[in-house]
Amino acid sequence: MRLLVPFLAATLGLQAQAPRPSEVQERRLANGARLLLVERRGLSAFHAALVFPGGRAEEPAAAAGATDLLARALYGATRPEDLDQGKGQAALEALLKQEEGLLEAVRLERLLLRRDPAAPSQLPALEANLESVQSQLRAQAALSPLGDLYLSRGGRQWAVASSDALTAHVELPQEAFEFWCRTEAQRLRNATLGRFAQARADFAAELRAKGDKGPALLYGAALPGHPYGRDLADHLPALEALRWSELRAHARRVLRPDRLTIILVGGFSMEAALPLLERHLGSLPTPPASETAVLPEIPADLGDRRVQAAAGESARLLMGWRICARSHPDHLALRMAAQLLGGGQSSRLQSRLQRQKGLVTKVALGLDLPGGRLPGLLVADLEPAPGHSLAEVEGALQGEILRLQQDPIPQEEWQRALAQLESEQLRDQDVPGTLADSLGLACAEGGDWRLAELEPQRLRALAPEAVQAAARAWLKPTHRATVLLEPTPGTSLDPLDAELSRVLQALAASRIQDPAQREHLVAEAIRQLRMLNSEERRRTLKLLAAQLPPEKR
Repeated sequence: MRLLVPFLAATLGLQAQAPRPSEVQERRLANGARLLLVERRGLSAFHAALVFPGGRAEEPAAAAGATDLLARALYGATRPEDLDQGKGQAALEALLKQEEGLLEAVRLERLLLRRDPAAPSQLPALEANLESVQSQLRAQAALSPLGDLYLSRGGRQWAVASSDALTAHVELPQEAFEFWCRTEAQRLRNATLGRFAQARADFAAELRAKGDKGPALLYGAALPGHPYGRDLADHLPALEALRWSELRAHARRVLRPDRLTIILVGGFSMEAALPLLERHLGSLPTPPASETAVLPEIPADLGDRRVQAAAGESARLLMGWRICARSHPDHLALRMAAQLLGGGQSSRLQSRLQRQKGLVTKVALGLDLPGGRLPGLLVADLEPAPGHSLAEVEGALQGEILRLQQDPIPQEEWQRALAQLESEQLRDQDVPGTLADSLGLACAEGGDWRLAELEPQRLRALAPEAVQAAARAWLKPTHRATVLLEPTPGTSLDPLDAELSRVLQALAASRIQDPAQREHLVAEAIRQLRMLNSEERRRTLKLLAAQLPPEKR
């Protein structure tokens, strides 16, 4: 069968129109699942999203990373063996249980060998048995004549794990709608997780290779002890010890139909779609109610927190402020504040710090990081231009925050930012996939899909004074966390830093015998000197060079 993915993308993107409030129809299925349907007549394909709220924020520490694993193992592909309910399903589960036991045995045997490398070991035999079982699992998937069931029908699927939700997306031709209903119901009923071991290994390898430490440092400093501040890389041992049966039990607890929101954007009516959804997804049993996750509260005025670290090849400043959740009355005003500060080429940070002053080479601003259902962060991410220090950039950023809080906002700037936000919202609504994302995000973060429709009206009613009041209330030092990232010692230095390093090395060599101690002291001195502006660093270089013998200057 000819694949239709390019056709689907064009059809879904070009024929969509921005929705009116009356277009979003809501129903409840018999088992409590919520349905949101936006009818778009004339489309030959539909977009569906299954939204399960909770996400990483509701993972217990022992199951950190479970949401990401579910996105990979449950929704990474759609194969016939995942949906079989007969003997094939029993055989697959037997292999998965056997694989689980062997994986645990191999893990324990390796731990024993680390403690006593000379002890007799069964590791080679266990690894051979494990490879045999995994070969059977790979062969079972490879023997499927249809491969991915959605891809073979001209569609595509993907899943996104976030701090607030697990969202599974699919785009398929219109005539495959009942097939999708039946397939998703069977997927949730079985929760086979046939590719669990490979998904876990791939995810662990990605976490080990992750190079950007900045966000994790910022979240940890700003939100200590909170799941939003958790770095999954710190939980690798627990992730690698997580068993197939444990992830499956976790899936059955969190992927409940009474927590599910189904979002459909396509060319069918509610009268046509609802009976099929009730027959399949509405027939999923609702398990007994489980305990609601109790998450710690972190006061916004926790105090000004700072972290300095060496990471990467270039300097970088990340500054985050603890702000309110999306459902809070001040949130929309903070969204406008973020737009004024960093929303596009005309924003204050880009126009003043980057183009006018030349202080930075990169400006990025993010709202509701890492999530918005609970109080999260507004984050500014800046990279100093060559010759400028982190201290200069930090001072300039704080100056822009003060200007926003104190100086009247020019009417022209206000109208431009408002038009940009409204245009962005219209673009989001114009494509079925982004419309589904917008509705799903409103459900996961704000608890109500209507937030996505009400925000444009509330934005137009917003006053500049309300934005400044929110900026004064939330963007203040007691709500702030700052991460100062310096280049890792040994990475490329600009000429001034290179000369400072040479002089410091020469001075240290005459006083310190231990080479390792010398390297550490020089690296720390370079890190501290980068906090100065370029003129202060040049004066410091002259003073240091004057202490060297003439032949070493």
